[in-house]
Amino acid sequence: MKRNAIHRASSLVVAFALIISLLTVSSCKMRNLKIHINDFSRTETQVPNPMKGFVSFFGENDPDSSIEYVGLTFRDIYMYSNGHGEINKSLIGSNLFSIADSGHTAVLRVYMLNPGRVSADETGLFLPEELYDELNARGEIYSNQVAGGLLEYPDFNSEKLIECMIDFIQQLGSEYDGHPVLAAIQMGLYGSWGEWNMSACENSNCVMTDKNLSRIIETYVASFKNTKLMGRNPTVGHANEYPIGYHDDNFLFNTSDFHTKSNEWKALLRKQDYSYGTIQQFYDFMNGNGGSYEPLWDLWKTQMFGGELSMQMYVEPFGPLWSGTERQALDYCIDQFHMSWIMGVGTGGIPDKDTPEYQEFRNVAGSFGYDIFIDSITSKDRTGKIILTFGNSGVAPFYYDWDLEYRLVDAKKRVVVYKNCDKDFRLSALLPDETAESTFFIPEDLNSGEYIVQMRFVNPAEEIADKAMPLRLSNDNEIWNGYYELGTVTVE
Repeated sequence: MKRNAIHRASSLVVAFALIISLLTVSSCKMRNLKIHINDFSRTETQVPNPMKGFVSFFGENDPDSSIEYVGLTFRDIYMYSNGHGEINKSLIGSNLFSIADSGHTAVLRVYMLNPGRVSADETGLFLPEELYDELNARGEIYSNQVAGGLLEYPDFNSEKLIECMIDFIQQLGSEYDGHPVLAAIQMGLYGSWGEWNMSACENSNCVMTDKNLSRIIETYVASFKNTKLMGRNPTVGHANEYPIGYHDDNFLFNTSDFHTKSNEWKALLRKQDYSYGTIQQFYDFMNGNGGSYEPLWDLWKTQMFGGELSMQMYVEPFGPLWSGTERQALDYCIDQFHMSWIMGVGTGGIPDKDTPEYQEFRNVAGSFGYDIFIDSITSKDRTGKIILTFGNSGVAPFYYDWDLEYRLVDAKKRVVVYKNCDKDFRLSALLPDETAESTFFIPEDLNSGEYIVQMRFVNPAEEIADKAMPLRLSNDNEIWNGYYELGTVTVE
């Protein structure tokens, strides 16, 4: 028994000595790291920046924009023959590639009915020819006389039409959910301009029931797990019950009645209070529509909001958007409704580039959506640890989780380490007035020398086109295409 105890004690001594020896060898081989972090200063909000600001129309290639609106008719995008439909992948693919090649992302809406396109040659209804003939034979096409001619519209409760809509959505989602060029899908399809209303049509039989519209929304939600969805009106089709954002296509006219009550609007700006009644339809939507459902004020934290500047806002008394009370109204609504983008400003007129109004136009563009910046950087030489703290001074998050890439560049500007780091970092979770941390460790097998540490957020649209727009931070030290120099590392 005594002998065994002595043997165990000897073994412990030997093991302890071995550990000490290994630690001594390891300490001899331990590298000497020196990390120097750059000073970072805030800059003005970067414009343009992906998925925020002013939206141009497809093909305009506006250098002040980062998003293009693509409005396609159901006839163009859904090929129907012999009772079966197929999405036009060639058309969609070419449009998305063209947008990516401009460095932009897309907001896509498909519609069947456009009351503004009624003439001697057009009826405003855009259905595939064979589907139109089938519905017409069933007595499911209606019409009424409008100023431009004869407006036609379908029975939106037609089971055949709903089946085709569902088939279209499922095919679209299967092919394009998560497509890196798609900023959002506006669900559209139903109603005038795909806006979920039938205001231009006289036959009430064609107004889609809430039950049927819910079927359409449910199909979209089931088919698009990654790409953001947007609806027009949370009060119809039980839309308020689904995880979708919204677009106000009458922005500022529906959002406020400033165009008729400027004195009340000025009072609202001073009080920042809704009691004056100057925020109308869109406010009511977000506030639960008179108690018919729970308010949606927190929805913006996960779902995208956008819109279209009302046509009524292009003329007096609203006047220019870029100064005075009009500018206050615009700023206030962007902030209150957490808008990421707005379309239609091109129609209203972009100020000339050599005017003060143009700088204000860009300031307004920067006030939409997110405003991401590096708040602080800390490091630890002993462990090779670099910690970045990001902030967001915008009105909304960036709604997609782009990879955060770190890389090391040697003295000859050669990239020696690429690393998509910190998969737990979620850019979409960085809300306004909050911060989030990301950690990067200098690789242990890095050879002796001096290196520059750089980072960027990777736009996944780079897989499609070389000109994908980088996400730019409101900081200095950007060296190129969204890469920022964090500092240097010396390995001895």
